[in-house]
Amino acid sequence: MLPNIRHLAAAAALLAATASLTADNIRWLSTDYDFGAFREAEGKRSGSVQFVNEGTEPTIITRVKPTCGCTVAEYTEGEIAPGDTATVSFTYNPAGRPGRFEKHIKVYTGENEDLTSVTIRGTVIGAPNTLAREYPVVAGALRLSTDSIAMGHLKRGSARNEFLHGYNQSADTLSLSWKALPKGLSLGVSSHRIAPGDIFTLSVYLNSAELETPGLNDLTVPLTVAQADGSNASVDLNVRVSADPDMSRLSKKQLAEAPGIILYPTVVEIGTVKGSDKPKKVQVNVTNEGKSTLKIARVYSTSPAVKVKSMPSRIKPGKEFKITVEVTPEKIPGDLFSLPVEVISNDPYHPSVTFRIVGNRK
Repeated sequence: MLPNIRHLAAAAALLAATASLTADNIRWLSTDYDFGAFREAEGKRSGSVQFVNEGTEPTIITRVKPTCGCTVAEYTEGEIAPGDTATVSFTYNPAGRPGRFEKHIKVYTGENEDLTSVTIRGTVIGAPNTLAREYPVVAGALRLSTDSIAMGHLKRGSARNEFLHGYNQSADTLSLSWKALPKGLSLGVSSHRIAPGDIFTLSVYLNSAELETPGLNDLTVPLTVAQADGSNASVDLNVRVSADPDMSRLSKKQLAEAPGIILYPTVVEIGTVKGSDKPKKVQVNVTNEGKSTLKIARVYSTSPAVKVKSMPSRIKPGKEFKITVEVTPEKIPGDLFSLPVEVISNDPYHPSVTFRIVGNRK
């Protein structure tokens, strides 16, 4: 025999009513409050939720604790008699917090301090000054917290993960994408489709084992923003990392018989130059004071004024060679200058050494 449908509906209603009661017999009218979308410039927003004491004894709100400093809360104090209603009021401060938010307020009631979590949510439409400060990089209708990620120094074979954030300042849903990535680099985004007023996170993962160049690497990823009008906006994401040789697995014997690099001089003074001067040749000596062949993997400078002209690739123990670079005065920035040149080798104690070219420019 099939059960009576009306009886099932009544049972379901009874279960729902019972489920809304807490251990101290209070029934929350709601534990969720949505502020909707509002502008940061409008200032603080307030709301409230209530519960009814459906027990036979008075109850009390013992304490209320917002989980974020952006929210303050007040509540009905003293005993709440059977049949009475209590209120928890709250105010959210959107200053400096553009984007979608979801916060929680912990409410403790009754002798046993039964816990109920009240959720408040909404979307803050950021003020121009806040967006310029928190998301200074503009890519069409999207804004980014930065377009440059510095990974620092990584031992060859290790990996690192960094993050940047973005904000959709438009009234339309936008999408973010990219095409081919440099070797060793991968990206992930919290959502490829970004709703109006939403904040998203872009994850940047680098595996240095896949980098083709030792030492400093500047990697560029073009990001594309598909906008509501069918057009695309773009911005380049730049990732900088220095991949250092990892000699940590060498044995004591290998270390004792390792090569050893000596640069001289480590500071080259070229005096006063004019922007119209011809390129100047600079040489430094590189000596292997170790017991095995010194291998020079790379010589480079981060300055556009310095160009490497010649370098040794292998130096036997006790031998000396010259590194030759060319300095173009018209490319030197500023007046006083100190231009670094880095040498990457298989010296386990000094895998990266630097000499500098100094002077002043008229």
